[in-house]
Amino acid sequence: MRITGGLARGILLKSVDEAILRPATDYLRQAVFSVLGERIMGCHFLDLFAGTGSYGLESLSRGAHSGIFVENNHRIAGILGSNLKTVCKSMGHGNESRIWNVDALKIKTEERFDLIFVDSPYDLMREKSDELLALGVRLLKRSENSRLVIEMPGDFTLNGEQNFGLWELRRLAKRGKNSPAAVIYSLA
Repeated sequence: MRITGGLARGILLKSVDEAILRPATDYLRQAVFSVLGERIMGCHFLDLFAGTGSYGLESLSRGAHSGIFVENNHRIAGILGSNLKTVCKSMGHGNESRIWNVDALKIKTEERFDLIFVDSPYDLMREKSDELLALGVRLLKRSENSRLVIEMPGDFTLNGEQNFGLWELRRLAKRGKNSPAAVIYSLA
């Protein structure tokens, strides 16, 4: 797994060989960032269920100002910290990004974000999709440029986006049980 664009393009990200991680594929991340385009520049992002940090690190490489990575697993958060240092060093500067080693579903913050990535374990997405949507909407800035990106199993469809005031802009990837999909939302 590597950074696919921006100043840190080509940097390999460390990971773990544990079944608890399902890193976002390079292909899907490239597609997501192609759709997001210039919205990345200068944004403040939130990477929920960050794992090794691929979505947030890709954002930094492509011009995001700063972000918060949320990863509950202490060991994986340590690997994420190493990846963050490597990407920042490659870009030639530091940044104000932070890592929160907490349960994403229990976040208590008043901060609002231009861009939120939700890449939860697929079982959790199937069980608590409404709770994940509500969390994303609560933390998303009220702006026409704000985006919520949710990765999910290709065969899964969220129900109730309209109940949360979300508008589906784009669904990326193939529909299929074993293939990941990403849906990009804006506030309606």
